[in-house]
Amino acid sequence: MSAAEVAVVTAPDAAPVERIAARELADKLGQLYPNDRFVSASDIPQGGRIILVGNATHALIRRHLDGPPPDAPESFVVQHVRPAGAGELGIIAGADGRGTAFGVYALLARLGCGYALDRDTLPAPRATPFDFTGWSLADRPLIRERLVFNWHNFLSGCSTWNLADWQRWTAQSQKLGYNAIMVHAYGNNPMAGFTFDGEPRPVGYLSTTVKGRDWSTMHVNDVRRLFGGEIFDGPVFGSSAGMVPDEQRVAAAQSLMRAVFADAAQRAMGVYFAVDVDTPSANPEELVRRLPPSARFEIGGANATGSRTAGRIAVPNPDTPEGRAYYRAQVAEFVKTYPVMTTLVVWFRRGGTPWMELKLAELPATWQREFAAEVARDPRVAGYWHAPGLFGVGKIVRAFEQALRDIGASHVRLAAGTWGFEFLPAADHFFPAGVPLIGLDYDVLHGRPQLGSEASRAALREIGARRPVIPILWAHHDDGQYLGRPYTPLPEFASKLADAKSAGFGIIHWTTRPLDLYFASLAQQSWQSTKDRPLRETCLDAAGRWFGPENRDALGAYLEAWITGAPQFGRETSDWFIDRPLANIPEVIAGCRARLALLASARTAGLTPQQREQIAYCRGLEEFIVAVHETQGRWQESRERLDRGDLAGARQAIAACDPGSVIEHYARFSRAGGITRGEQGLVVTMNTRWYSHVVRQRQALGLEPVRINFAPTSHDRLAQSRGTFTFHFEPDRSLWECRGTQETGAEVFVVPATQKVDGGSLPASWAEIGQTGLITAQPLVLNLRPIMAVDSRAKAKPASLPAGRYRVRLLFLDPDSSAPGQRVFEVALRPAAAKPGSAFSARETIDVFQLAGGAHHLLERSYPIQLDAAGTIELRLDPVRGQALLCGVVVEPAAIYPETKRQP
Repeated sequence: MSAAEVAVVTAPDAAPVERIAARELADKLGQLYPNDRFVSASDIPQGGRIILVGNATHALIRRHLDGPPPDAPESFVVQHVRPAGAGELGIIAGADGRGTAFGVYALLARLGCGYALDRDTLPAPRATPFDFTGWSLADRPLIRERLVFNWHNFLSGCSTWNLADWQRWTAQSQKLGYNAIMVHAYGNNPMAGFTFDGEPRPVGYLSTTVKGRDWSTMHVNDVRRLFGGEIFDGPVFGSSAGMVPDEQRVAAAQSLMRAVFADAAQRAMGVYFAVDVDTPSANPEELVRRLPPSARFEIGGANATGSRTAGRIAVPNPDTPEGRAYYRAQVAEFVKTYPVMTTLVVWFRRGGTPWMELKLAELPATWQREFAAEVARDPRVAGYWHAPGLFGVGKIVRAFEQALRDIGASHVRLAAGTWGFEFLPAADHFFPAGVPLIGLDYDVLHGRPQLGSEASRAALREIGARRPVIPILWAHHDDGQYLGRPYTPLPEFASKLADAKSAGFGIIHWTTRPLDLYFASLAQQSWQSTKDRPLRETCLDAAGRWFGPENRDALGAYLEAWITGAPQFGRETSDWFIDRPLANIPEVIAGCRARLALLASARTAGLTPQQREQIAYCRGLEEFIVAVHETQGRWQESRERLDRGDLAGARQAIAACDPGSVIEHYARFSRAGGITRGEQGLVVTMNTRWYSHVVRQRQALGLEPVRINFAPTSHDRLAQSRGTFTFHFEPDRSLWECRGTQETGAEVFVVPATQKVDGGSLPASWAEIGQTGLITAQPLVLNLRPIMAVDSRAKAKPASLPAGRYRVRLLFLDPDSSAPGQRVFEVALRPAAAKPGSAFSARETIDVFQLAGGAHHLLERSYPIQLDAAGTIELRLDPVRGQALLCGVVVEPAAIYPETKRQP
């Protein structure tokens, strides 16, 4: 071996995680010391510099250790020794495979590497030869379970990840000091598909920009046309598994997640898989009705989101043999599909579902007697939070437990979880002993994290003394604290967990950047060498790694100011990106300016390109926060003025409101260091749930045309809080709302892609509008008004058009006629407020084939109309011969037509 070679040796029987860690060590050392060569080996060479990596139980490692081996689970030691005749040794020894990996990453951190959720940060390469300076450290975790939890639902979360994204997330979580990953699947998620009695469970989709609607996912024709759309390489954004034909979606989702879990197992990471058990989509009627009546019972109904309805639905009785078979079928398929899963989590809602809203009188008679006996033994039981519901869920948990025993899956542990911690007393009473309880620390949304005060930790402490309790903290929150900074990490975190007798902790999140400081702080606080590490030290340490040692102090102060003082805003769970007024806008902007001044003090000479990109990203994020608040402030003022009847003032306020440029800025600075899938998803969100509302406001002010494209729309009946709208963006980013059968009640036609649409003198991009349309043999009435008239969360009443003159442009195309006279219909328009039977302002009989000059020729007819008061325009189609049809509508205010370009 040459003097410049360093052998990285693993034992012949090394576990996969040890080999992975050794390879990553060699790779990173090669980048840090480019003048040396690091080679893998399984035997110790004679002389030279040697690195031993592995479990301390391996004889190869043990005989060279100086002192006792690490023995606490996941602990490690790093040593530099000079044994006789063996050259110079560096040893990274773990008490187990996980400990070995943690030792490797701790050493690399000692050498200047930084870790984030989606990337590593490396210092400048060293000009000096490799040596073992700094190779003396040891550590162990203080908290047994340390989970990183991503949740399938948002375009900016893991629903759009491909395998490489999942692998990176798992690897980076381990590098940060976590030891398990957790994934949740709603009942409609195809990764949780199973078959019972020959019937597959109905499932939905992994959400993409054309399929799936979970939590207000909006659809769009081509993401490359969005503001910032240059970040996309195809028309659809989503995971590859989400873009397969519908009949393949279960197989594709399960194949992906099986590979994700297998990769985690190779790294010795725990795998928690949480599945809903209490919602209608988790227990679809199609499957439950296959049970005999004796194995099911009826309770108050619920809709697809879990909310109770007036109807009744059947649910399985897990106390019957057939009911247990229903749950066994699920568990058996989950274990077969994901054989490396370590913990199966029974998940239920906080309330509102059929099971959680169970009334005592709805329990089967035998259950009512059992419940009464429990109350007789302990009267407190009657007052427990959702006591009858959790009594019933406890039956499901026991059925899952029995199923695991029946199939011999002793390697899979059972757990149960939900939002909040109110469930703990009842769950502790009704659930099998020893089953860990997992609670999302939901009250952080209201500024009252359960772990935050001694008094609030008492509930956890009482139950934690009897069984494992694992609180899950939010890095950010999907109900209004989604962008900007993450939450500020709790101080003295390890001590708080110990006080609460917690068996571990987890962090729930969706996006990755810029949440890294939150994950780093809580991880560091939960290890012995950095127990309860102050946030300031974490910020200083991160600044030195991310921005270079010369910026440690100045940008450490910046990071601390940012994570404690920057705003949080935005959401992913409604039709609105910002669904509540942004407050204190001048103060927020002033804070951003002050932090930008701290960034401006950074020394950039001698920094690596990656470190300069990190600074550019932080600068771009601060500028983005400023721009969002300025832009939203103008929109808010415009809305307020319009509500007061001040049309001129509302128009003036909205004039400089340009969310498109803000989104483009976000896409630009997010490319610093490589844009993440989460950031791509947020570009979609801001276009479809923010920019669209500004367009709607401009239409309500008579400043922008209303554009309606009649086209097929996709609606996922099993989705939670289904997305409502579908949009069509032209190449110039003019926005059309798409309406199909569900929105209008009429059938939709589609011109085959092989047929070219001739638009004549119309804009070339309107040929796309002519490729689809409504077609009806019955009279059809449409109300023309600003887009997004139906708001699923009732945040705003439908907008009206202001009084004034308009030109209504109607687009028609005959998809298949061969001669005139086959499709003749009448179109008529009038103000919608006109009295029934009053005359129409415009009326015409149209033979679409004759007027267009043939099939596949796009025809435009335009009509003036006057609104004497704010309102809508009624459009009526009446078939005369054959069917009436309509491809698109453009309603142009007289103030701007014939100009048709997008307004800023």
